[in-house]
Amino acid sequence: MADTPIDSRKFRRYRIRLACHLQLNTGQLLHGYTRDMSCDGVYLETQTRQTHQQHLKPKVGDVGMLVLQYKNNGLPDTLKVGCRIMHTVANGMGVCIFYSRMSLTDQKSIGMIMESGSGAT
Repeated sequence: MADTPIDSRKFRRYRIRLACHLQLNTGQLLHGYTRDMSCDGVYLETQTRQTHQQHLKPKVGDVGMLVLQYKNNGLPDTLKVGCRIMHTVANGMGVCIFYSRMSLTDQKSIGMIMESGSGAT
């Protein structure tokens, strides 16, 4: 008898597509979209890197600031979240967000984004 697979993630993931960019401590700026989010992580689909930055591939452990673009009461808004790269693939990466370091207001904004699927209220 096979064991039932267990999802080891602490928090439920939500399929949410938001425009974002990631400014790494290396100076590299990556643009893309979220594919899914949870309270402790985001999977980013990144756009093709610019030619002058191809030698600066993001690495596991790099830290930076993730800027999410969402709707807040129907108006464009942004949310800045500290993060660390946990894994990378050709056109994407998983990042751990520093949820516990966020203000209560920003934590509520993350909750609103996940509840609504876009931050729209």
